[in-house]
Amino acid sequence: MKKTKVITIQCPNCKDIVYSRSRHDCRGCFCGQVAIDGGFDYNRILFKKIRPKLKSKYVIATKEDLYNDWNDAIDKFGLIKSLTHKKKQNIVSQ
Repeated sequence: MKKTKVITIQCPNCKDIVYSRSRHDCRGCFCGQVAIDGGFDYNRILFKKIRPKLKSKYVIATKEDLYNDWNDAIDKFGLIKSLTHKKKQNIVSQ
């Protein structure tokens, strides 16, 4: 299976990890404290109190899979819930 490197941020409050799948995909965390936009074209970070750091991770999907997930509103990718919300899925360590 193909792995794709994505830029992520982690919410300092709810610990969710979020990443943008496409140019206009603004993706936020569970509690609404942070969000990221821009996909593979740029990184725009939105935050309420604490600015999260950008980190890179690999997801088990192609760029096309990520785009189609956003474009078709499937929403399988883009948000990695903290263990307090849901078991982590579709992520591989660096």
